[in-house]
Amino acid sequence: MKKGSIVRIIVFCLLLFGCTAVTLILPEKEFSVAENRELQGKPKLTAKKLKKGTYQKQYESYLNDQFFLRDDWVRLAVGMQALLGQRDVNGVYLGKDGYLLEKHEKADFDEKQTEDNVGYLSRFLNEAADLYGGEHVSCMMIPTKAQVLTNRLPDFAEVPDQDRVLDSLRSRLNRPEMLLDMESELQKHQQEYIYYRTDHHWTTLGACYAYAAWAEATGQAVAHEPGYYRRETAFTDFYGTTYNKLPVNVEADRVELFHSPGETGVRVVMDEGEAVADSMYFKKEAAEGFNRYNVFFSKNTFQIEVDTKARTGKSLLLVKDSFANCFVPFLTEEYERILMVDYRYGKAPVGRILGQHKEITDVLVLFNTEKFMQNTKLSKLADTEIRGQTLEEFRMEDFLE
Repeated sequence: MKKGSIVRIIVFCLLLFGCTAVTLILPEKEFSVAENRELQGKPKLTAKKLKKGTYQKQYESYLNDQFFLRDDWVRLAVGMQALLGQRDVNGVYLGKDGYLLEKHEKADFDEKQTEDNVGYLSRFLNEAADLYGGEHVSCMMIPTKAQVLTNRLPDFAEVPDQDRVLDSLRSRLNRPEMLLDMESELQKHQQEYIYYRTDHHWTTLGACYAYAAWAEATGQAVAHEPGYYRRETAFTDFYGTTYNKLPVNVEADRVELFHSPGETGVRVVMDEGEAVADSMYFKKEAAEGFNRYNVFFSKNTFQIEVDTKARTGKSLLLVKDSFANCFVPFLTEEYERILMVDYRYGKAPVGRILGQHKEITDVLVLFNTEKFMQNTKLSKLADTEIRGQTLEEFRMEDFLE
């Protein structure tokens, strides 16, 4: 027994130090496709960082992220935990009917950051309402999968209350009706396929139901039932980011496209003209990569313009995260232009964008609640100054004189 223990310790040490040595030799990886996030690079050693302890933390993250065959070790570990009957593995609940649901704890959210974001967004919405009229401004906060699909959660699962964030936001709005309740609307359809089993995003069907609710609440569009659209299954082999945290034996997701007359003749311009396309769907790019959800606009980037054949005289500013990518095609029958802005990838003040795009008539904010709370780059959303004026001082009549 003693000799066997010694052999196991030796083998463990050889693996640990061997893999660490290989990690230090191999080129760094900048991005994890499986986890859909940037990886920690080797930190620069400075006396200030060393004294504060940040260097040690960054170096630990660096070794964790760059560790040789890291993804394979993670898969092996979480697979064993799942086989042992655990229902909460690597921050994911193994739910009912093959659903993998992200576990969110209070520690996952910085309260100050959340408070700051509520302030940034409420200021933007209030001043946008002053400029365009409250009936032309709306905000959709899309709940997490665990908040909606409570019927798929394991019995012991706890879901953090994110309603307090929405209550705080609503209390700061001059027109509280601008904030739409998406949780109760989506829960009406919780028996349907409205969120992917293996990914944190909603499905196109979920976005369709949300679009109809938004159209009815705002009066800015015609609400259509799912049967109005021609549905196409683009992929049947989608395993999303949640699956990569808990790679267990579950059925792959399918990705659907909902086609409407409005998508005919669209022109998509990304990154200020660096890429131009005649479709919102990028099947080839999505098929070549890991993330099938990238069939919608191929990627996340700071600014995307979609020009349509709608001829309605209306243009929309859509401040968004990735949940909006499958939502935008539903808007193409209502708006001649849709300007999509994602502040995770750019820093231009929103006031500058509004000043450059005088054609804007409507504003929609669409965020996933969890991603909104964790976003660290929303300060420019509150920078609403246009040519020396704030939105509160600015009036559309100035252009008509």
